[in-house]
Amino acid sequence: MSIVWSGVLRGTRNQNTVIAEAGEDNYNGEVVALAQKLINKKQTAGWEYEKNRKVGLTGIKFHVFDHNENEANKEIVWSFAAVSEKKLEEDQVKSFLEKLVYITVPWRESQEWREGQVLVGQEQFAPILKQKMDQVASQGRLAMVNETIDTTKEIMAENIEMALERHEKLEELDQKAEDMSAMAKQFKKRAKQVKRFKMMQDAKHGLIVGTAITGVVAVVTIPPLIALL
Repeated sequence: MSIVWSGVLRGTRNQNTVIAEAGEDNYNGEVVALAQKLINKKQTAGWEYEKNRKVGLTGIKFHVFDHNENEANKEIVWSFAAVSEKKLEEDQVKSFLEKLVYITVPWRESQEWREGQVLVGQEQFAPILKQKMDQVASQGRLAMVNETIDTTKEIMAENIEMALERHEKLEELDQKAEDMSAMAKQFKKRAKQVKRFKMMQDAKHGLIVGTAITGVVAVVTIPPLIALL
């Protein structure tokens, strides 16, 4: 039982760009098909799932909404996705993805990852992906339970606030009237509260465990599986 594919993607309004990926397909194309369906799912504040019950594969994806004051007009949503075999527990896959969130912080702040083309991080980061996937397979739950870091609920709450801020900025660009009545202001405030509540209800969350220690990774070539299809 193992994670058979994983990837880190940079999402914009128009497309998802695979930054780095690792994995293999021993299921006659079913891993590739499920991974593609998973990464094409809507970017939300919480967990997203996709299943292939025929061969017993599960896909899980988590998002981090990017915030950079120097790039206020550029929307980026980072996606961390994995496809695992049926017997692997869901919380182990989540913990694997949540480790990737913290491990990738320095890379996600770099211009190379923020503006680069498909597989811009493959050479550097794919070996790390493969190493972490192998840890899950060889060490099981022990590889995931090192130190409690945080809860995904906090990340999702931040995602929601950023999404609401972007929505407001777009509304402001289209807003022609300079003044708003007290009633209109109150309505807007209430609408935002309702929208936040709904997004929190929709977001699925779990516990983040693990550390952001990557260790020394040998320089190996990890061929992409889905990025160039």
